[in-house]
Amino acid sequence: MFKLKIPKEHRAAIKEALRIVEQEEYEYVLTTDKNLVENDKINIVFSMDDLPRVNRIIDGIVKGEDVFISGYNELGQKNLEAKSIQYFIAEADDIYASVHKKRYIIKQKLYELEETLINHYFIRVSKYALVNINRIDYIKPALNSKLILIMENGDQLEVNRHYYKAFKKALKL
Repeated sequence: MFKLKIPKEHRAAIKEALRIVEQEEYEYVLTTDKNLVENDKINIVFSMDDLPRVNRIIDGIVKGEDVFISGYNELGQKNLEAKSIQYFIAEADDIYASVHKKRYIIKQKLYELEETLINHYFIRVSKYALVNINRIDYIKPALNSKLILIMENGDQLEVNRHYYKAFKKALKL
């Protein structure tokens, strides 16, 4: 996905700071020298002082690539974009994905979804729920160190005490 074109003395530090893995086939060229840009690629030219900003841009590129989850309802199978899913919830022996006001049965386990979507703004909020933090409309405090999440579709979910600290950390509260 990325190719670094950086002087050798700065290469290791920049690679570590940006947390990227170079690949033989790439779309993006990261460089500090405008003379090293490639015409057929997307080029990001930056100075060493801009590393934090470049890091945020790269995170956006990596996290912006969407993941699709197969869901089923009475009409059949549908590939769901992860970013459009409000939350996943376990009920009885089934996992459901909530997209707007519709629910789809998911064939994966909740822990498998969590592993797949950890870098796509999903966080575990209870033993039975995984939430897209970009789809939270309101957060209300509840009793006993719990939180109530009101999702964009109006559904309410509870952040259990066990997941409270990790949830606040993910939201940088």
